[in-house]
Amino acid sequence: MTSTDVHTDRRLGWALLAAAIAQIAAPVVQALADVSQPGDGSDDLLITPAGWAFSIWSLIYGLALAHAVVTLWKGDGVGSRRFVGDLIALYFGAAVWIAVSAAGISWATFLVLAFMTVVAIDAARLAARARLHDPAWTTWLARATSGVYAGWVSAAVFLNLGTGVIELDLAQPAQHGWQLALLAGAALFALGVNAQLPRSPFYAAAVVWALIGIIASVAGESTPALVIAIVAIVLLVVQTVWQSKRALAD
Repeated sequence: MTSTDVHTDRRLGWALLAAAIAQIAAPVVQALADVSQPGDGSDDLLITPAGWAFSIWSLIYGLALAHAVVTLWKGDGVGSRRFVGDLIALYFGAAVWIAVSAAGISWATFLVLAFMTVVAIDAARLAARARLHDPAWTTWLARATSGVYAGWVSAAVFLNLGTGVIELDLAQPAQHGWQLALLAGAALFALGVNAQLPRSPFYAAAVVWALIGIIASVAGESTPALVIAIVAIVLLVVQTVWQSKRALAD
């Protein structure tokens, strides 16, 4: 996040703010319209986090809005053009995801969420690798905004994949084997992404939050799922602490 800071083109800052507002407004409109919600259909899955875990969206929206405002206010030290472009695509993608989910087509929402995951991870990587700007808190805000978002959608995309599988009758929700494989795949994916974020613990924190929600959901229902989730949390925490120490030593 260096020579092309968003202050060189304030239109990017305004576009970011518009996108942040759009993604917040979309679920409100959807709720008022009384149509299908993004989580509809996921209740059949063993690996669906407890309902309270989805409250993280409040944090995600709050960070996105705060970062967009700071982008317009400060400009410097908030993000490069590519970083801000990723976030604009991510936020508008989230609004589209809400709209598509209203149709109740899980495989379509999965495709949108997969796109969101790609751009969110790219943004998190850019923020994690950026040097601290002056003031440093703007860089940390960029890392928190992109990291938490990327972590949550990284978990959500696998859950959405599961609902898509059920919708297409490729597997049954009562069959737990494929869901355990999906959970293990999500954990390995998260570890791989987290390895690329040495200066940002926010991605891991969001994934751990999702895993805690899954633990609360599967406790007493599936010991294998419980073990996978606990092991994944331990590995993510250890990996993040080790990477943070190495980053501080550099």
